[in-house]
Amino acid sequence: MSVSQAWRSADLTPEQLEALYEPILLEDALHKAATFPTYPHESDGQSAGTYQAEMEDLEAFRFYVNKLAQVCDNERGGDTVTAIAILRGSAGPNYVIGSNFRDPGDLQMTKDFMQALLDLMGKNPDNLQPKALRSRVLWFILSFNIPRLQEYLQHLSQAVQECRESCERREEVKESEPFKSLLYLADKCDFKLDISTSNTEDKSISDCETLIKAIYTMDQTEISQRAKDAEMTRSEPWCKLRHYLGRWLSYRKAAEGIVTVSERWPDLFLEFEITMVPPGSRLQKPNLPSGLTSSAIIQQIVAEDKSQDPDLDQLADSLEQMGIDEIIQKSQQSRKFRPRLHAEGLLYEYLSTNGQTAAESYWNRWSYIGSSKPTCRLCHYYFDALQDDKPAIRSSHYNLYRDWRLPEHHDAETRDDLLNKIVQRLRADVIKTLKEKKLRRKAKDSNTYSSFPEGLRMKDHTPGSTDNNDPESPDSTGSQGTSDGELEAVTSPID
Repeated sequence: MSVSQAWRSADLTPEQLEALYEPILLEDALHKAATFPTYPHESDGQSAGTYQAEMEDLEAFRFYVNKLAQVCDNERGGDTVTAIAILRGSAGPNYVIGSNFRDPGDLQMTKDFMQALLDLMGKNPDNLQPKALRSRVLWFILSFNIPRLQEYLQHLSQAVQECRESCERREEVKESEPFKSLLYLADKCDFKLDISTSNTEDKSISDCETLIKAIYTMDQTEISQRAKDAEMTRSEPWCKLRHYLGRWLSYRKAAEGIVTVSERWPDLFLEFEITMVPPGSRLQKPNLPSGLTSSAIIQQIVAEDKSQDPDLDQLADSLEQMGIDEIIQKSQQSRKFRPRLHAEGLLYEYLSTNGQTAAESYWNRWSYIGSSKPTCRLCHYYFDALQDDKPAIRSSHYNLYRDWRLPEHHDAETRDDLLNKIVQRLRADVIKTLKEKKLRRKAKDSNTYSSFPEGLRMKDHTPGSTDNNDPESPDSTGSQGTSDGELEAVTSPID
């Protein structure tokens, strides 16, 4: 049956629900079962890199918007994933900010943080020199991001310990560069984040700054060099270490980039407005056929796309034996299966409803919606399917999230057309996944593998140099994608 059906109130028809969510549930299950490896994806330089003075204006602007969104995304788990668009306000820029889900109190706290940060940049009341101003901005950012940093500290400490154990299993001498660097990092991680009083909070943030400085001052290499290092790319502890070192270092890069942009475009920090967009409502759990199986989903896709491939039927039988059907049904029945509007879609819906999608509505006519994470696959497909006055968005990591829904502001004909285009691409993805036995996703949502200390690189670069007890990296198996969210890894954006 065609997916071009009339929409019923704010929800989809049963046929549309099946067309949209059944292929999502199948790829979700394949990921959770770690059945197939993942396609590697290039990092998003707008987030991962460092601000460069030679950047073209538009590139520098997008870098700035993404960094602002990142420092607003202060909790792990997906709720605070943030999107930002900068419009023309009444006298200066209007920062329009939306997140996946923030309650009214969180929205106000985020607005207060952004107000104070932009005021600090625009007014610089203490007349700080650039270096001192960067330090002040970093302090400010770290203070707002304490909830996220508490988990980052725990995970970094754990990764350091696991890498030390990896060295010991290899009988790495303690005088070696990797071992000494790990001991150095372990010492810098040895503190607690305590914000119960102003004194303990100041001490905690100071310790965070010290840790970031330690990471920064260690020798660094480009990601292309690290990609050649078998130890770094295949051993889970070293992959985790690389990830969390990058996460910590990203805050310094954000502070540096924001300060430098304030010198490039002072007007961005003067007479500004801030508009906070409340989150969209969550839909009820989609009413899909009970006892859904991988075979039924594949048969529906083959029937709709008029694909005649006997190999797909054979694959469907093997998926049932792998336990994929059980995962699909568990996910389908989960109480957490309640689709919600992602931050980028939320912001675009707000702009469209208020007639602010034309280039003239944006600051300097730069129509762009930045975000704290690379865009998910479904948001990417949605924006790609839009026609007139669509903004540019961040490049996608192609991760697929079960709890995604389409914005509701379109007229019925446009919505049906958008849904058709998204579903067609989803079906093509499923067929490609089954034929090539690879999933299109990154193991981590964030893209901050921007540096790795040279001192931590192992000397043995041979392909067989990984620990026998260490699982392969997520880049080759996809197995670590659930490390941040266990079985709900495809439910909400994580990092």
